[in-house]
Amino acid sequence: MNTNDMPATNLLQSAFPDQMALLAGTLAHLSNYMHTGCQRSVHRARLLLHRMDHQPTFDRDLLDSCRMLEQEITKAWAAPQQA
Repeated sequence: MNTNDMPATNLLQSAFPDQMALLAGTLAHLSNYMHTGCQRSVHRARLLLHRMDHQPTFDRDLLDSCRMLEQEITKAWAAPQQA
């Protein structure tokens, strides 16, 4: 099978399995934080984002999007607690 015939998701998973695992872990922790407010989850998501920062092959646009998502979620959860 030619790599041009592979779906984009499969191509990404085979080319960058570590990156996909980091991304999946980050999103899972952010999702848990959104559902539960668990500070440990957001802390772990930040640790994974930091780890991704130090991988030069990681897509910068995707990393920026994850970071913006983390910041917005954190702001949204912090606002009701401050009121």
